[in-house]
Amino acid sequence: MPSLEAVCGRLFGHSGWIPKVLWGGALSFIPIINIFSLGYLLEYTIRLRQSRQWELPDWRDMEIPSLFSGGLKMFILLLGYGGIPLLGGWLASELVNFLSFGLLGIVSYFPLALAAFLCPFLILASVNNYLQSSLFSDCWDIRTVFVSARSMWPELVLPVIAFWGVFLLALPLYGLSFFVGAWVLLAYSSAMHFGETGKSPR
Repeated sequence: MPSLEAVCGRLFGHSGWIPKVLWGGALSFIPIINIFSLGYLLEYTIRLRQSRQWELPDWRDMEIPSLFSGGLKMFILLLGYGGIPLLGGWLASELVNFLSFGLLGIVSYFPLALAAFLCPFLILASVNNYLQSSLFSDCWDIRTVFVSARSMWPELVLPVIAFWGVFLLALPLYGLSFFVGAWVLLAYSSAMHFGETGKSPR
């Protein structure tokens, strides 16, 4: 199992990654168009899992229909395993804040913070299910996703903390920080599963 430092060394050690990341980050700022950046990340993850090619592919080599379909899948996963938990955490936090008459202050928003921390584990586990079977329906096997997320927990704690740290520190550049953070998390979680067999997802 490679360390986060080793994975980052492989990712950022290739020349030419900066313009590719800038393109992905720029697209991530634009509603609807950001679906293509999500599709690019999924395509990269598929290639990494299949051939262990760490270098980001050239944008001009990508097929627009493939990027859109892959991005749509990623967007749905983000909504299901990110949006729903965050909404639940926010509602729970508002309820705690209401019941405590606001006396707890920021502590009332612990449920929201906890949901935000757990979301990446669920999203990465669902992506792993898809990469293993090539069936998008397997992403919604809730029990398997939770079991996978729990097994990935020890190795992903520090990368997830780093992801949120970078994202929050660079919040004005949220598109770029999200793209870079998601790239590192997807690459790291893929490295955790090198050697596992599975069909080629498309």
